[in-house]
Amino acid sequence: MFRLNALIGLLLSLFCHFALATNVTLTTINGERITFSSLQGKWVFINYWASWCQPCLDEIRELNRFYQQQQAKVALFAVNYDMLPADEQLGLIKKYNIRYPSLQNDPAKQLHLGSIPGVPATFVFNPQGKLSQILYGPQTVASLKKASQATIS
Repeated sequence: MFRLNALIGLLLSLFCHFALATNVTLTTINGERITFSSLQGKWVFINYWASWCQPCLDEIRELNRFYQQQQAKVALFAVNYDMLPADEQLGLIKKYNIRYPSLQNDPAKQLHLGSIPGVPATFVFNPQGKLSQILYGPQTVASLKKASQATIS
């Protein structure tokens, strides 16, 4: 199963490699609107998760640590895979102590990510706004730092 996920990730990253995130506006669960172009110069991580996904819940602590340590250099956004209503998402954010911004809507279509085959999945955009990697499975601070240092050429 891991090999299949890795292959899917590789194929998606190759197809999406040249997609730039331009003219995209992200809206957080609190209503803040963030243009993707305003994030230029930072690595951007879009993390898909679900409350029924134990690996997703396990990685929240690592994502919190990564965001706390790197927020001057990166932007990290959570996306609820089930696209629950805002009030339910806010309850889960509080329950699981998610300390990085959560998006109100799924940006996959706007960012040309294709369908999200499973969770957890983290899409990594380089400082120029180009999708550089897709990470499947739970991430650690170390794996996220590594992802922000390597890009597909």
